Amino acid sequence: MLNLVKKRFFQFLIIAGLIFLPLWALAGSGVDIIKGNLQETAAKADLQNQPTNLPVVLGAIINYLFGIFGVIFLLVTFIGAFFWMTAGGQEEKVKKGKETIVWGINGILIIFFAYALVYVVLAALKQGVG
Repeated sequence: MLNLVKKRFFQFLIIAGLIFLPLWALAGSGVDIIKGNLQETAAKADLQNQPTNLPVVLGAIINYLFGIFGVIFLLVTFIGAFFWMTAGGQEEKVKKGKETIVWGINGILIIFFAYALVYVVLAALKQGVG
């Protein structure tokens, strides 16, 4: 059994190497092409010399953090569903899967309400300031 796992692991490494090795070789030139295209798009959209002030930067950071936390809690929910589906009728594993799903959904709800609260507060501050 262990030999089969080792064999499959090395097969996976070889296949992954064959798939990703050409991509790594092209990565340097591809990044330069993408940077050039992004700069051209930013120039056409007149976005190159936009002022970056503290509220804009903080808003972007908050949005990224909420997105990352949302993805983490979504993955927790999927992991709980996987535990539940692979429980094979064992009560403890089913219970663990259900609890994980509940914690994941609770996390998603907390992130949603926190995002809504931050959005409302920042919109009110923005309107109050002018």
